[in-house]
Amino acid sequence: MMVKIVIAFLLLILNPWPANAQLKGETGVRGEIVGQGGLKFPIAVSPLKNLGTTADIGKLSEGIADTIVYDLDLSGWFKVLDRAAYIENPQKSGVALGSFDFKDWSTIGAEGLVKGGFTVQGDEVTVELRLFDVFQNKERVGKRYVGRVKDYRRIAHKFADEIINQFTGVPGIFNTRIAYVSTSGGRFKEIHIAHLDGSEKFQLTNNHTINLSPSWTADGKSVLYTSYKDRNSSLYLFELYSGKEAKIAPRNGRYLGGKASPDGQFIAATVETGGNSNIILLDRNGNLIRSLTESPGIEVSPAWSPDSRQLVFVSDRSGSPQVFILDVASSKSRRLTYSGNYNTSPEWSPRGDRIAYTGRVGNRFAIFTIGVDGGEPRKLTAESADSEDPTWSPDGRFIAFSSNRAGKYHLYVMQGNGENQRRLTGSGGDDTKPSWSPRLE
Repeated sequence: MMVKIVIAFLLLILNPWPANAQLKGETGVRGEIVGQGGLKFPIAVSPLKNLGTTADIGKLSEGIADTIVYDLDLSGWFKVLDRAAYIENPQKSGVALGSFDFKDWSTIGAEGLVKGGFTVQGDEVTVELRLFDVFQNKERVGKRYVGRVKDYRRIAHKFADEIINQFTGVPGIFNTRIAYVSTSGGRFKEIHIAHLDGSEKFQLTNNHTINLSPSWTADGKSVLYTSYKDRNSSLYLFELYSGKEAKIAPRNGRYLGGKASPDGQFIAATVETGGNSNIILLDRNGNLIRSLTESPGIEVSPAWSPDSRQLVFVSDRSGSPQVFILDVASSKSRRLTYSGNYNTSPEWSPRGDRIAYTGRVGNRFAIFTIGVDGGEPRKLTAESADSEDPTWSPDGRFIAFSSNRAGKYHLYVMQGNGENQRRLTGSGGDDTKPSWSPRLE
């Protein structure tokens, strides 16, 4: 039975769903899907059993379960059953196979079941989590994690990724972070980093000026960004674990953002001099290798292909901003987009097959994707509001973006075909320019 379920899910994932579903709701609150949805796998996530003698002061029992629920719900592939319908008392039943009754779960319609337990010693927590097939009365996967109590969400995210791996053959993306620009602290634009559920929020810059265009290095340990803190637009590399920051400025000019290559060897940066902006190639230490474009117009927004051999970028050489692809070795380029008169902010999918970008439709901006060989673009967001700055998840199955559909700009996420659009942030300021991290340790 589980084999049939997995095959059904693979077919579901490989066949695109209609790109007209949106979700209303705040971060941390399950929202309401509006529009046609797809088949979802019914799963129950039980609160964890306290296996130790220390009282559950931090409310880990429900906290870990709630985090897994949020992740599975956000993925768009699962129907998480309402906890109010659960028959079993998690503190009285067991967590291993044979120590609980599967009928308590099949009765309420669960086909999958997550159970677990935890033990706290000082500031350390040990967590056991298991995924069961209710139909076959089998355990599909079990994991044991040890970490700090305050990091219990990371443990939950890792197991949510494992659940998704069981169904799709590819780990989930919930042990990741998003870097973005926010005015939540006032009128200044600062770089922030947070998990998709809004937790573990960290303000990377605090220089009371304008900071823009964050992007991650391939190892997930550093963030590139542009800042005006020295009264010029300069490129900086911030190392998250050490807090060290380095200014990257191998030639004069205003730096308008940079992207590190997936192989970790290069940085593609945009530099403006004399009113012209071009793309330059740097080594990983920020030393200039050569110019990749030399145009009298605008050449901006480089983003790497997964194999680090090509760049997608924006140029107005054809008369309006359009998306082009450049071969790094030869510096030869070709035009990719022909629909629309204003296309910008391209990002190459980690799968290598499609490129997401922002395109203008009338007087609004929407998110599109297009194949790397061209063809008809696919519009993913409605033009009733502005949606901009797409960034792919590390598995290429989701896109985060910014939109003002709720008034101010907030971050949203959707599946790569536009399905299951969800709001991620609600800081009170404008949240823009998201950049999705690689999977983290």
